[in-house]
Amino acid sequence: MADWVKVAGGLSAISVGSRTTVWGVNAASAIYRYTNYDANPWMNIPGGLSDIGAAADGTVWVVNSGNQIYRYIGDQDSSTAWKGVPGSLKRIAVGSRTNVWGIDPAGSIYRYTNNDASGTNPWIKISGVATDIGAGADGTVWHVNSAGDIYRYTGDQPS
Repeated sequence: MADWVKVAGGLSAISVGSRTTVWGVNAASAIYRYTNYDANPWMNIPGGLSDIGAAADGTVWVVNSGNQIYRYIGDQDSSTAWKGVPGSLKRIAVGSRTNVWGIDPAGSIYRYTNNDASGTNPWIKISGVATDIGAGADGTVWHVNSAGDIYRYTGDQPS
């Protein structure tokens, strides 16, 4: 294991947007943010979740066990760490502030519209059924379904 450096702590899920944007969740659903200092590597962030997505631009979204969606705003608002976003998702993928995707409890795929103002639906349903999804900073999106089939999204590309 010479190619890997062990970092203290214990997580059950991790999401990495860049060297300085590393977030995770432990078995008790507690959220942790990497401090960029291995001697004291993790800072607990208030909240609990079941899935997390972190992007290279610092954007972080989470989904809790009740399928509620939250966007991290702790760097902009000291009074709260999380802003609730309308909708119901069990999986979340974040490539950037403008490339956020999710899967609802039924497996339907949704893309964030970048508009979660009060009274609006911030999600557009995209064709397909998935069990997991991944989004890149460059707009790339892939998903897998329960049969293990792999799909790459081409909806924004000219035909």
